[in-house]
Amino acid sequence: MLFSSLVSFFALAAVGVDAHGYVKQIVCDGKKYMGGVPGETNPQSPIRRISTIDPYKDPKGPGQTCGLNAKAGAIVAPVTAGSKMTLQWIEHINQLWPHEMGPLITYMAKVPAGQTADKVDPSKLSFFKIQQTGQKTKGGLKWFLEDQMKANTDYVVNIPKNIENGDYIMRHEIIALHLADKKGGAEFYASCFQLRVKGGTGSGAVSPRSSTPARTLRPTRASSPLASLTRASSTSSLALPSPTLSPAPAIRRLLPPLL
Repeated sequence: MLFSSLVSFFALAAVGVDAHGYVKQIVCDGKKYMGGVPGETNPQSPIRRISTIDPYKDPKGPGQTCGLNAKAGAIVAPVTAGSKMTLQWIEHINQLWPHEMGPLITYMAKVPAGQTADKVDPSKLSFFKIQQTGQKTKGGLKWFLEDQMKANTDYVVNIPKNIENGDYIMRHEIIALHLADKKGGAEFYASCFQLRVKGGTGSGAVSPRSSTPARTLRPTRASSPLASLTRASSTSSLALPSPTLSPAPAIRRLLPPLL
């Protein structure tokens, strides 16, 4: 049961285990791009730079879009539609991602004509969900997030084939649930990547039917404990923020949409 899994992590939290982290790198079309260490380094990168490795706690705050104080990266990474992109989460330099409980969710947003991904304001865009992963088995205690606790483990994102070419912002996040039995307990880790898609089969408008403005990516019931936002029942079902997955090829893995 999800509740039992939560209880086991509260014991760890009581002795000072806190979640921190960021996206160390992405790989697009075989090329590796390193991200900056939050608050410390600023390499030439398509990964938008954030100011801290600490979790973001405000479900309605501006840091939900791309992370706290996110700044544009210097470059835009080319990526082929229909390809597999990889990324890696860590806690800090030479420190592994620390927690194994919670979903990983990935969105994309088309950059308007006349703008580029390294100049656009992501908070003004509308995002469509392309992938979401959570528990490895329905009702199980193992999560795909746990794989990120192993050294040099890639998380694979499938770039939809049926989107149009052009610049996009990809928003990828972890919602860490080890403290989510209480209001304000969930920890949000959002990261944005500047991409230039080629080889897409879409034309005209972005093909996914369901999208949502960046300002409403979080559930609207933010005043209630996030446990109630992420546990559809006490048995195991996990419910996620809107929108629903796009009709583009994507990984669902046991996670029904919340709204």
